[in-house]
Amino acid sequence: MMLKRWLIPLVAVLAMPSMLFVTGCSDDDDNPTDPNKGYQQVYIRMHAGDQFTYDRYDLDENNLKVEGSKSKYEIEFITGQGLVGQYQDWFYRIGVDRSTNVRDTLFIRSENITRNDGTAYTESVMAYGFLYQVLQEFIGEMMQLGDIGVPTIPAEQWDIVARYYDDDGTALDPGAEWTIGPEGGITMNFTINGYPLSVEASMKGRLDAREEKVMAGGTEITTWKSSVIASINLLGSVNLDVVLSFWFSDDPNGQIKVLQESANTTIPIINMPFSIPGETQELVSWI
Repeated sequence: MMLKRWLIPLVAVLAMPSMLFVTGCSDDDDNPTDPNKGYQQVYIRMHAGDQFTYDRYDLDENNLKVEGSKSKYEIEFITGQGLVGQYQDWFYRIGVDRSTNVRDTLFIRSENITRNDGTAYTESVMAYGFLYQVLQEFIGEMMQLGDIGVPTIPAEQWDIVARYYDDDGTALDPGAEWTIGPEGGITMNFTINGYPLSVEASMKGRLDAREEKVMAGGTEITTWKSSVIASINLLGSVNLDVVLSFWFSDDPNGQIKVLQESANTTIPIINMPFSIPGETQELVSWI
């Protein structure tokens, strides 16, 4: 059984190309005790009307691009209306896959902090219902096996999908992780051919690297790389990790690349292959 790409459509969360503005200076380099000394601070500001175009490719089982699969993917940002969860300062991210003209929509926002000295930075980026939608996609694929029951999952909420500073305003180091969703994960109970199948699901975010070089449009660009990792455990023994990585830059200001790795496992009891195809998107233009 092959699942469709469940994290890439949610890249709304992460696909904030033009909305990512990284200030051109470091955090207070004149203060030798500043924990952020030498780090370029991130300040994400979202703007209605921003538009971006990507080349999209399928990935094979080795996460290499399938050249014949190339298509265009476009996104646009629109100011959100009303209260969603506890926030009003959010945006619609509208995406269109030009190979099918299928549209997808997500809600995103940034948690911006202003220091006492008037400087500002983005502590985190949030997406509404990110974990919920991933779990719904997984349940939908499992239901193709037949009448397996519908497990209860947590309600939608604002999930942190990217984080650059801790609660004290100190810049995070590469390797820093945070939990997305409930601590300890989520248990989903299915029944297949009369046999119970317990699935444990969890999600976390991770800051991977600073100043990583990526080629885009024939130009070498300095980027900041982060990942979201969705982990699925079946019957306590079979593991499946789905990794979505994305690269942001300050020149140009935006998301340069996003990549969802391919993943494969076998469902116990029925011994069925279970595959998640990979995909990558590479920024080609923006207005």
